[in-house]
Amino acid sequence: MAENLHDYEMVVIAVPDLDEQGITTLNERISNWITSGGGTAPQTNVWGRRRLAYAINKRTDGIYVQYNYQMNPSTSRDLDRNLRIDEQVVRHMIVRTDEE
Repeated sequence: MAENLHDYEMVVIAVPDLDEQGITTLNERISNWITSGGGTAPQTNVWGRRRLAYAINKRTDGIYVQYNYQMNPSTSRDLDRNLRIDEQVVRHMIVRTDEE
């Protein structure tokens, strides 16, 4: 199954009122979604609180977190659906980085 894994990069903007424990919990939840879908444990890079270019749901700030991971493309849709449902995620973007 390892030959079906693709490299992905994802950036998540979380709600700005999360504390350190809330960010850790969100990262664990997203990591569990990735690994339960047959992916590898993601490398995370917390960029911190940044100002948004425009207000989203009356919020002008967000906490940015970058994830690099490998996952099967068929399970990538489930991850996208889970992120859309999660109330702590304001926006997210998944990009496949191994495309030729």
